[in-house]
Amino acid sequence: MSSPSDRDLHDIRTLLNAGHLAEAERAAVALTRAFPQAAPAFNILGAVQATAGTSGAETNFRKAIALAPAWDEPHSNLGLLHCQRRDFATAAQHLRAALKLKPGNVGAAIHLGNALRELRAYDEAVSVYHQALAGGADEALVTTYLGAVLLDKGLEDEAISYFERAITLRPTQTLAYLALARAQRRRGLFAEALSIVEKASEIEPTSSEAAILLGHTLGDLGRTADAIQSYRRALKFTPSDREAAHNLGLALNKLGQHGEGLEAIRRGPGAIQMKLAPDSNAPLGSAAERRISVSSGPLPSFIGGWRIEHPELCDQLISFFENRAADHSNGRSLLGVDTAVKRSTDLGISPADLDRQELAPVKAYLTELEACLGDYAQQWPFLGAMLNHVDIGPFNIQRYSAGGHFQKIHTERTAFSYMHRVLAWMTYLNDVEDGGETTFHHFGLSVRPERGKTLIWPAEWTHAHSGGVVTAGMKYIITGWMHFPHRS
Repeated sequence: MSSPSDRDLHDIRTLLNAGHLAEAERAAVALTRAFPQAAPAFNILGAVQATAGTSGAETNFRKAIALAPAWDEPHSNLGLLHCQRRDFATAAQHLRAALKLKPGNVGAAIHLGNALRELRAYDEAVSVYHQALAGGADEALVTTYLGAVLLDKGLEDEAISYFERAITLRPTQTLAYLALARAQRRRGLFAEALSIVEKASEIEPTSSEAAILLGHTLGDLGRTADAIQSYRRALKFTPSDREAAHNLGLALNKLGQHGEGLEAIRRGPGAIQMKLAPDSNAPLGSAAERRISVSSGPLPSFIGGWRIEHPELCDQLISFFENRAADHSNGRSLLGVDTAVKRSTDLGISPADLDRQELAPVKAYLTELEACLGDYAQQWPFLGAMLNHVDIGPFNIQRYSAGGHFQKIHTERTAFSYMHRVLAWMTYLNDVEDGGETTFHHFGLSVRPERGKTLIWPAEWTHAHSGGVVTAGMKYIITGWMHFPHRS
């Protein structure tokens, strides 16, 4: 026999479906040793490893493809693996290959549609979803996905009709209720959204996704304490859920429970410590030598300015931003998404991800930022005497296209939720052709965006500022906050 039997493969799938991952992997490894030229053995080993999150899944899917180039399943599995990694461009390549080999591969079509949605290729996603329907896909599920595309395009009324049809097709489909609730939240109909997401929670009481959306909706209605309980429930169902932990932290901060709130954020998207004392291993005074003046008169503005030592990092950060299009979002302020207030495209960075290889430029940049902070503390010794380090939680890389701005005058500590913030920071990642200045209104000071220029300033009302309209070219920045260390 040159290939494993159907029974061998069935037994491993049974172990996999039962959650016996280690046993399933041992059996799959044994199968590859017994049948070293059999693509199904390597394909199922890859499937087990992808489910378990262990290394080797991609290698084994590629081995299966090499052994059976005309077989669609390992292409489909490799595409799904890249979807899980949020590398949707690569995922789409493999899923297209699977569909070319077998146009009736419904699973590949659905996953390709989902990947295309993330890549904002909405028209192609619609076409692929219809291909899935023609192949006999679950109509209620795909109708929900088609509605999601319409919602992505801002067509709330049309999207809602699809979600309602999906619920008619299958009244117990949680996904459709959650999608409908999101659409109603988008329209500002929070009470309606609440009743819908509560129905989803009744259908699937242990759904962390439903619990998180319920928390968001309760927050919309000003019921912060209830939202906290919903986020806690989500974490009970899925303890590793970063979105639940992050939003739990934000809600706790809103009630003034900053110690517990910041700890929740650290457990979710993470936080890093940044020393105020200069790095003893760095050349003495190296950050001081790169200081630039951003004052508008003889009196200090408490706005520190520097040129970073390695400006090529700016180009690497822009490339990193552009390569993560699937994770982009519309810019938000305290007022939510409102292009009259802020018009930008943002990419959130979680400190918990900093050891991933693709975030190496971000990690290198933060080392430079720490040197600037150390020099800032040398200029204002009382700050260093007050704190030996600060924390940095999630932060952003932002792109402002022509017409982009953050014109509303704002500051970084305008509510009880943000009382923990001490300093704000920002580095311009490129020279802006025209516009995009940062204006500190109480100082009559406008700072021109220039590649590598870095600012640190107090997160206080005294430093109210705004970002002018970009009138030509693009503006890229990396920005965030430094806050008091939490209790742990």
